[in-house]
Amino acid sequence: MNPLFFHLSKQTKRQAFTALALLVAFTGGSTALAQSHAGHDHAEEAEEAEHGESHDGHAEESGHEGHDDHEEGGSVQLTPEVRKEFGIKLDRAGPGTLHEEVVLPGEIRFNRTAVAYATPRYDGTVQKIHARLADQVKKGDLLAVLESSDTLRPFEVKAPFDGTIVSYDITPGQTVAAGTSLFTVADLSTVWADLQIYQKNFGEIKEGLPVRITGGHGLPTFRGVIDYVAPTVDEHTRTGLARIVVDNPERVWKPGMFIKGSVAVERHPVDLMVPRSAVLNVEGAPAVFVQTAEGFQPRPIQIGHSDSEYVQVVRGLEAGETYVSKNPISIKAEMGKGSFGGHNH
Repeated sequence: MNPLFFHLSKQTKRQAFTALALLVAFTGGSTALAQSHAGHDHAEEAEEAEHGESHDGHAEESGHEGHDDHEEGGSVQLTPEVRKEFGIKLDRAGPGTLHEEVVLPGEIRFNRTAVAYATPRYDGTVQKIHARLADQVKKGDLLAVLESSDTLRPFEVKAPFDGTIVSYDITPGQTVAAGTSLFTVADLSTVWADLQIYQKNFGEIKEGLPVRITGGHGLPTFRGVIDYVAPTVDEHTRTGLARIVVDNPERVWKPGMFIKGSVAVERHPVDLMVPRSAVLNVEGAPAVFVQTAEGFQPRPIQIGHSDSEYVQVVRGLEAGETYVSKNPISIKAEMGKGSFGGHNH
């Protein structure tokens, strides 16, 4: 280094190092220079402290007061508004039940107890069509007008109940026989989730067991129970059938969709458990973020048994403590970078 550098004032040295550090940062260079800058600052502070000099003025100029507490305390303070913004949810640690699960493939089907066919009472010719595929209809709504082949008088085909037209097989001028299905109307407010039971699981799957139905990204999870287990095995697939009636008020579950059903075949009560979404890796060990008087702090934990949704906590967390149950990664990121724009939220 140029010997003239050592004759510069401390303030000039700081300004020079700051300019160089910014240059390195904007050009994508190594962080070694910035670390060197920090090292010189600490060395100068130690030298000045030895001579009884104060750094209050410099701390105020640099604008870093407040961040020292954040780093040394190892905690993050967040207001309820910030937690809501980042999707952070809290819960109290307590006992629960882990479930040993069997995962079965399946498909969403029509609830056959809520499907009906609109048919003509007489042989006739289609004169006019009033409803189309996917139309929502009410019981008694006019679907089509036909002319009787015998009397040549018009007669009507009406909706048998409230629902959606899911099948449509009619064209103008078509001659149809009495009883022919012209429209299929289904009430889609409930559907069936039919799961395939493998032979190895025949002894485990029973009516009344809790089931969690999932269908992939963007779909909600439905929780219900097995309503029906078929007494026979499909001769082609050699699998059994377990059926769950799925509430479908928003019509998100559509017949024909492939699904998975996680059936809870055994229950294991534990003294303390947390959702998997609460656990993340901090410095190579599993941890949860616990709310304390100083803020949110990572707490290493020892994990015991687990299922697809929860893990047992053997050590590191006490019953009744408030912890982050969802999206703790945001707080971990907060600790890594200093703040969501400032740790005093």
